[in-house]
Amino acid sequence: MARINYLLHFFIPQHTNNHRAKALHIDSLLVYVLLFALFNLSLRAMHKVLPDVLGYATDINVQQLMADTNAKRQEAGLSSLTLNTTLSVAAANKAADMFAKNYWAHNSPTGTAPWDFITGAGYHYTVAGENLAKNFSTSGGVVDAWMASPSHRANVLKSGYRDVGFAVVNGMLNGEETTLVVEMFGATPGELAEAAPAQPPPQPVVVPEEAASALAAVSGFQSVNTQPLFNIPTVSRDLVFAFVGILMGVLLVDAWIASRRHVVRIAGHNLAHMMFLSALFILISGVSRGRLL
Repeated sequence: MARINYLLHFFIPQHTNNHRAKALHIDSLLVYVLLFALFNLSLRAMHKVLPDVLGYATDINVQQLMADTNAKRQEAGLSSLTLNTTLSVAAANKAADMFAKNYWAHNSPTGTAPWDFITGAGYHYTVAGENLAKNFSTSGGVVDAWMASPSHRANVLKSGYRDVGFAVVNGMLNGEETTLVVEMFGATPGELAEAAPAQPPPQPVVVPEEAASALAAVSGFQSVNTQPLFNIPTVSRDLVFAFVGILMGVLLVDAWIASRRHVVRIAGHNLAHMMFLSALFILISGVSRGRLL
């Protein structure tokens, strides 16, 4: 009986809770915030101990990145890029350098620029560019994010580029498990700096086998595929959605009972509730760790 009374006190407006469900009181909202913070800390701790059970699902590979990049160029009426082994070596060296020196930037802490990695690998360019991404879950997600960013989109759709190289690698960056994607573009002196838009309509993108196997020189930088039993972003999102749904249900019941009983409230907390729910939805959108540079 005591448990039933407590549940009624927590979810149903009545005289014991001043005709406002205890679940909607400000002090309860603060408890929710603390519980969510504790939950996120627990997820990270469990991930470090049991990464195969609780982790971040990732499926990114060079072949799909290549296909998606060329698909975007064909949609814009541009010629496809060629997967270049030398640029891929440069991209792999850049990824290795980022992990070794623990930085997330186009230029290294010692001042090494992307172009230094490109020329250092033996690629002599007339024009070059670099896109970086980290902690995305799929190849398509990486390319879509690049296309949504004006500066990265400009690189993907630059008509002067003829070649592209990729590196995909997992490691520890700033104390966090990180999946890096490095994309390097270029054109050599023997190639046209500016190509005319392709005249034929876009065709389905097919990556040749020889291009797909060209990255043997940078083995270990071609893909990251991790499939834990439970995906942390999915678990977090589902929990927050469930909680918000329950809270919205309590709000509706509270409003209905207050209306039926003609309860007059001098001050309500609807604004606080809306701000709290907005914060939760921001939390949901922030679950995705993907970042660009």
